[in-house]
Amino acid sequence: MGLKDCLVSAVEQKAITKEEAAELSDDFDRKVEQNRASMSADAAKAKARKDLEIQLQAEAREKRRRANLTEARRIGVKKYLQGYRDRAGKANVFEGAMALLSHYGFRATSSVRGRTEAIIAGAQKNLDEVMFTFERKGLLGRRANRALEGDLVKELHGEASGDATAKQLGRAVSAVFEDLRQRFNAAGGAIGKLENFGLPHTHDRLKVKAAGREAWKRDLIGTPDAPGWLDPNRMTNPLTGQPVGASGIDASLDHVYGSIVSQGRADMTPQAVRRGLGAVATQRQEERFLVFRDAASWLEYNRKYGRGDVVQNIFNHVNGMARDIAAMEMLGPNPAGMVEYLKQVVAHEIGRREAGLPNLSGEAKLFKHSQAKIAEYRLDSLWQNLRGRPEVASGVATTTANIKNVLTGTQLGSTVFLAAATDPFVARASRKLAGLPVTVTIGKMLAKVAKQNRRDIYRSGIIWEDYMHVMADEIRFAGPAVGAEWSRWLADRGVTWSGLQPLTVGRKLVEARAWQQHIADMSDKTFAQLDPRFRTALEGFGVAPDHWEIWRQSVDPAGFVTQRQIELNGGAVTYLDMTGGALQSAEHMAEAKALAHREAAEKLSEVITSWSERSVPAGTPNARSLLTGKVERGTFGGELLDYFLQYKSFGLSFTALQLEAIGEMAAQRGGGKGRRSGLAYFAAMAAPLTLGGAVYLQLKNLLDFKEPEDMRPDRNPGFWFRAMIQGGGFGLFGDFVKSSENRFGQSMIESLAGPGVAFIGDTLGLTAGTLLAATRSEKSHGKEKTFLEKAQPGRKLTKYLARYTPWVASHWLTRGVFNRLVLDNLQWALDPQADKSFKSRIGLQKKNGTPYFIKPGDWTPAR
Repeated sequence: MGLKDCLVSAVEQKAITKEEAAELSDDFDRKVEQNRASMSADAAKAKARKDLEIQLQAEAREKRRRANLTEARRIGVKKYLQGYRDRAGKANVFEGAMALLSHYGFRATSSVRGRTEAIIAGAQKNLDEVMFTFERKGLLGRRANRALEGDLVKELHGEASGDATAKQLGRAVSAVFEDLRQRFNAAGGAIGKLENFGLPHTHDRLKVKAAGREAWKRDLIGTPDAPGWLDPNRMTNPLTGQPVGASGIDASLDHVYGSIVSQGRADMTPQAVRRGLGAVATQRQEERFLVFRDAASWLEYNRKYGRGDVVQNIFNHVNGMARDIAAMEMLGPNPAGMVEYLKQVVAHEIGRREAGLPNLSGEAKLFKHSQAKIAEYRLDSLWQNLRGRPEVASGVATTTANIKNVLTGTQLGSTVFLAAATDPFVARASRKLAGLPVTVTIGKMLAKVAKQNRRDIYRSGIIWEDYMHVMADEIRFAGPAVGAEWSRWLADRGVTWSGLQPLTVGRKLVEARAWQQHIADMSDKTFAQLDPRFRTALEGFGVAPDHWEIWRQSVDPAGFVTQRQIELNGGAVTYLDMTGGALQSAEHMAEAKALAHREAAEKLSEVITSWSERSVPAGTPNARSLLTGKVERGTFGGELLDYFLQYKSFGLSFTALQLEAIGEMAAQRGGGKGRRSGLAYFAAMAAPLTLGGAVYLQLKNLLDFKEPEDMRPDRNPGFWFRAMIQGGGFGLFGDFVKSSENRFGQSMIESLAGPGVAFIGDTLGLTAGTLLAATRSEKSHGKEKTFLEKAQPGRKLTKYLARYTPWVASHWLTRGVFNRLVLDNLQWALDPQADKSFKSRIGLQKKNGTPYFIKPGDWTPAR
């Protein structure tokens, strides 16, 4: 019986579908056509059938392996959910399900987010020389040693560059890539091994689509006169290892092109079920399928069809692999499918509670009659936030993201003072919550971030965030920064030049070192002997006595317990098949030891990176997803929501974590004494944060050349309320305590809508609004007003520049001088009624209790 007859029979017996039979038949025909170039028709058919059998057998084996891994994880997830208890000791499957995706302590498990960051930290510690070689330096933040990038690509492709540094860096990158590949495969993936494959590209879908299928393929395959960029003889099927060859490259590139430009939609099989991201395990094969002829070909493709430079592509690959590995290790080869399982388990338990049956559902405090729907919404939205919110209209999403980035670079110039005034108190509270020593001096902090110490810290296994966000920045107080490269550069330089980014990085390094030091100091104690508060903090991430025993034996020569030292003690993971147990051989026992040490090292990393959000808050996906939900970027609602959240997600995240901390301080499991302990924690943090907010408010007045505000409660009771909300991260609304407008002349509604909406409104007011004003008929003393009197373009322009000029308009060093020397003179020149405008502003600030000591329109102090 011929192959196609077999396929017909299989369809009749319902062993396969008609669509699957048609796909196999087409695949068989393609293989026959490829083989006909070098053999007879009968031999071509025989070889095609044999190749197809090998492929199907490999796919069947891989499918069974993934099914086994999926079931093993489902059983593990089910066991965790059934055993999960909240701080009150009660079952709560929803809280447990959310914890598997992302949490910041007190959940007795790792999370997808935490594991992702731990894997990234582990990879970065082995790429420390790469990171320091290409570190961004100078006023403009340009990467150092850019000329070395081409040599590094040569080394990654197995070409001798002649540069010893590039050779060393190439070895480090290749080793990390190979470890991630094997770990991805162990979790359920199937990326084939290929020596000297180079590095993956980040394809620019729009560039590929603009070129068109044929032009794109012609560049890759080449012409009789000019060779293409690919090496077809080294390209193989990731499952079978069979070569693609010149005869099969054309059809293979058709598939790759369709996958890139359609983001995988062209290869989906329409079904009457909700379509998700699919099994992560089946993705990423394409990254090593395209094998480039040499380094020059890789660079040329990247220039024409790629995104980012060489360094960005290296770390984008590391970060993406870490995200996928973490998702598969926590949730199985098809994480999206496991999230669906979580939703169903939670809904089932809530249903049992509603029916009055025994259940594992917690009691809802709000929206009791919608508990199941809200739980589904929260799980979906958090998962989507972790994987990346989808875009509907990418051009719209990019434009609005660019506006947000420009505003971030424009409006956060003085926020460093708020961070400097409040961070020490937040860090102190987080240390108290974790049972760590609560004191640290500024001198120690400066010493820790000195160049040599900074290198040691990053080498120890602490995340270097600049390389964690190479394609999409994460900016403190502003949240995720996506969009065009130029706009992200504006935002980055704004927070760097103001000192906010260096201060944030320095604080995080100090806090990381504090954890490493304290664990080393406690290395003489058993897990049971640890302070209850400290032990509870560790148990919140699933740290067990076995992990602690490994930690306490891993103090490095400098006196710290680090991820690097733990993994050095355990040896390298070689990815042996451990299904038969560790006692099979000495090699298997060594592998078991290495795996145990890697797990302990990543537990340490997860504790430190997660707790740093409590010590140096920046914003969490948990809080962001609560409001963004499942709304896509590039939609009207999605972009409005993003505008609304700008500068607010920090306050939301900070508040959520502190409310959790108050509850945990009161919980008996950490040694708390009930409500009194929680209130004491709140008071000990709220008072100094309010003082920090007060300092910041007064500093802002001085930077704007205004007198400090009266702080006496009997004369100015609103001051301390504004200081309290400023210290708590919601200072955006502090201006409305004593005025209907904020310092930018915007109403409460405009501030609620977000600075992006205000920017669009101000831009329209400056342009279209000015023209419309000029068309109106307005008279004064019986005479028609002039255009300048009606439209007031000069006044509007100076106000606009005061709000939106990048860097100088808000930077603490330049804002006052820029306003007085540049904008006031500009208004004198363009606004016939400048004197009246200045007097109005002077009177308003005097009424508010903050008179100018250098008045608008003047260059020198009034006294």
